[in-house]
Amino acid sequence: MDADPNLTRTFNDRRLIIGVVIAALLVLAYFYWQRRAAQQEEYQTSLGLARVLSATFEATDKLEVGRVDGALDVTTVDPGLFRFLRSAQKATLPYSVAYQLDLGDLDTGDYRWDAEKRILRVTIPDVVPTTPNIDETKRRTLATDGMFVTREAYDNLNRRAATLATRAATTEAKKPVHLNAARANARKSVAKLLETPLSVAGLGDVTVEVAFPFDGVARSEQWDVSPSIEEVLARHKADQ
Repeated sequence: MDADPNLTRTFNDRRLIIGVVIAALLVLAYFYWQRRAAQQEEYQTSLGLARVLSATFEATDKLEVGRVDGALDVTTVDPGLFRFLRSAQKATLPYSVAYQLDLGDLDTGDYRWDAEKRILRVTIPDVVPTTPNIDETKRRTLATDGMFVTREAYDNLNRRAATLATRAATTEAKKPVHLNAARANARKSVAKLLETPLSVAGLGDVTVEVAFPFDGVARSEQWDVSPSIEEVLARHKADQ
């Protein structure tokens, strides 16, 4: 007795559908495990980077990334108790201002990892000029005027000269030309600081890019889709 052609066709159709479903499930499973493997690799790399960065910045939490030196001519006046006791002084005072970078408060939220390009981006705080150091030992008094300059008046002139020099040095240190030079050196210094620890940790070829919070969009466009290491670690914890 010959088989019913309709039943045969139906059976073949079902086999085809089952085959397609199985193939689709296999493809989905493949991509799922590929994604899981990529996420696991991202997690392991992020965890390794977080440990290296934490240890490095804990050991070196402050860096001096620049210095500006100079000498300032200042003129001071002491009015004295009476007009005839009025005195004035002109002096040159050397000064120096250092620029410091505080790395102590950095955490995983400040790091981003681009696994495809193997670029680690570290966002650091802005550099800060320290209080000017006025070198009184190298002060040069150019001229002193007054009918009678008392010891007290002389001390007042010196103190006022130091105050004026401190203010002028602070203003000088805040000029963009000096701040930008310190920031450029900060980028290089942090990248250099991380070079050896990353290599020793066996994380392979990693390029470090250092940025400031105020860097423009154009500089950070490539990071729009890259989560911070903090986000990667939190996501892994949530998936467990």
